[in-house]
Amino acid sequence: MLKLNLKKMLKIFLFTGCFLGIYGYAHAYETGGENIVEKTSLLVLQLSAIIFAAKVGSAVFERWKLPAVLGEILSGVIIGPYCLGQIHLWGFDHGLFPINGIFPVSVELYSIATIASIILLFFVGLETDITSFLKFSFAGSVVGIFGVIISFVAGDLLGMLLSRPVLGFQCGFLHPIPLFLGVISTATSVGITARILSEKSKLNSPEGLTILAAAVVDDVLGIIILAIVLGMAKSGQIGWGQVSLITLKAVGIWLGFTLLGLKYGQKLTEKLKGLEDRTAIAILSLGIALLLAGIFEKSGLAMIIGSYVAGLSLSKTDVSFIIQEKLESLQKFFVPIFFCVMGMLINLREMASWHVLWFGFLYTVIAVLGKLIGCSLPCLALNFNWRGALRVGVGMIPRGEVALIIAGVGLAAGIISGEVFNIVMIMTFLTTLITPLILDRMLGVDKPVLKKERKEEEESKRIDFAMPSPETAELLLSKVIGAFENEGFFVHRMSGEGKLYQIRKDNISIVFKYSQEKFLFDCMAQYASFVHTLFYEVIAELEYTMKSLQTLTDKKLIGKRIFDAEDKAANGIGEDHNKKFKIISSLAINVNLKSKTKEGILRELLDLLIVSKQLNPKFKEDAFNDLLSREEIMSTGMQDGIALPHAKTTAVNGVVTVVGISKEGVDFGSLDKKPSQIFILTLAAKDNPHAYLQSMSEISQFLGKEENRAKVLNCDTSTKLFTLFNTEI
Repeated sequence: MLKLNLKKMLKIFLFTGCFLGIYGYAHAYETGGENIVEKTSLLVLQLSAIIFAAKVGSAVFERWKLPAVLGEILSGVIIGPYCLGQIHLWGFDHGLFPINGIFPVSVELYSIATIASIILLFFVGLETDITSFLKFSFAGSVVGIFGVIISFVAGDLLGMLLSRPVLGFQCGFLHPIPLFLGVISTATSVGITARILSEKSKLNSPEGLTILAAAVVDDVLGIIILAIVLGMAKSGQIGWGQVSLITLKAVGIWLGFTLLGLKYGQKLTEKLKGLEDRTAIAILSLGIALLLAGIFEKSGLAMIIGSYVAGLSLSKTDVSFIIQEKLESLQKFFVPIFFCVMGMLINLREMASWHVLWFGFLYTVIAVLGKLIGCSLPCLALNFNWRGALRVGVGMIPRGEVALIIAGVGLAAGIISGEVFNIVMIMTFLTTLITPLILDRMLGVDKPVLKKERKEEEESKRIDFAMPSPETAELLLSKVIGAFENEGFFVHRMSGEGKLYQIRKDNISIVFKYSQEKFLFDCMAQYASFVHTLFYEVIAELEYTMKSLQTLTDKKLIGKRIFDAEDKAANGIGEDHNKKFKIISSLAINVNLKSKTKEGILRELLDLLIVSKQLNPKFKEDAFNDLLSREEIMSTGMQDGIALPHAKTTAVNGVVTVVGISKEGVDFGSLDKKPSQIFILTLAAKDNPHAYLQSMSEISQFLGKEENRAKVLNCDTSTKLFTLFNTEI
């Protein structure tokens, strides 16, 4: 888990703001200038502010157990042109985010946000299992179709009925504004729901599987409807005859490119794999998404539709996981920028007006009821009881990234006004906020959700495998995913932030949740044996690899060469005067250890860490267990009476070291079978180990000489040994 110190992040953000002001004062220019260098420098500074603000906002909301996307949107509102962004700064007469004419943000900044939306929809397409749409779940397809129809009609009717009192003019059913409100109503942000289902172990439950399958239908139908509505809005023709022609054109272009992509996607990736460079494969795949985005825009459709089709075309190929893995950092950079810029488009003064708030609240109610009714009622005819049907309906309520992208497209194209955009933002924010709270409580009740329970062999089963260490978990992750893919399964990540995978093949559905502590699999009971078998084979293959590795190296020879001074000199070790080995005080040294066993020596050395205030006493046992785990792998007893016990642990925050001397010596399992007398114990933070191996290398170089070992053993006080280390190492 990424640990974020919010106070430090806020300080960094404030420091950056001050720096921007000073920079602007030193390099003052007029915001509206035509100089391309000036525009570019302003854009760079804006992106810097957005990145910091989005990170702080997401961290705050995550700490409150709320969706991070809401924090990113709110950050955009705060630093945007309708709030702090227009405040005068030195060198920025109109603020860092000045209003550029009618549109709130600059063309350059919105262009970057558009690229971010293309990347986001490309990932949505990659994560869409088209097989599920075609045949996985009949119940999910029915629920998705009804949810889209009811939500679209409800949103369109609301826009039509309230247009005159709110917008000042009457809109018909086929007017672009009601149509856009209808399209936005159809979107579902399944990532938020998936996270709650995962936490409650309900991803493979009847309601969980239905929601996931219905979300696929939502995505596909929503994109098709958007293509039709955009065609109607751009043509200006709203008669039913023209609607039919525009629908045929939009569906024809979308369906044609989609079928071509699905048919030739595998052949295309075979060409890409010829590059033998995974990063190049991912980059060129994104290039294809950008190409299709441009083609669709030129065809009268939206760029995001083209990028979605590109992702969908590659979703069933064997490079899908590679693309997501290699472009994940790019996604994490661009997507928060998109949400932050969307927040900047919110006009707080307009949003505070009573008619926008009233319309926004009614639109939220309609959006909630549209999904709740449209998705719950069909469930009652599909063996769900009222409890299960309501869970499915609530799970389909949250709107998120797709709704925001559609609203942004409409605003940029001039199809919807700023007021309508603010109304959409109210609905998106509220539905994303309330769903986790409601669904979490509903899933906490462990009662039947089906009218007729499934047979025992169809019941869901949870399988977990505890991981001995984070390193082992990371190593096994790629092996397990590769094993499933070799068996013909389709594997994709369901959540960008956490490692949650959906694994499917025909009618088999398995949900895999990864953490460094354990692997969790949710599947039907009849497939549990397969999961156990696959995991067993992965372990067996890895064990065989490790045994093969042992034949390639002589560990004892390598251990002895640690103290080979000539070998160190030949490799330039020890020439760096920025030494890493450091004893903080004589309190970290004991020249008269009493214990006669390895475990006893380790505990005495840990007591030294506590006395020297390098270790909190309550973490002593954790550190001791980590040291023992390291000793089980291979003894740290070296040779010539030297032992270097060490471990990476969560018990400390940095690198800490203590020294102990046993005059009589202790059996520490050394390489030369001799008792160990000199003990250098080092602990390093597991998530930030720094250069602790370099520190061990420096002390081993010093102790590699016999005369230095004699000097150490001749020190009869901690103060003398502390002085020796400070002067000679």
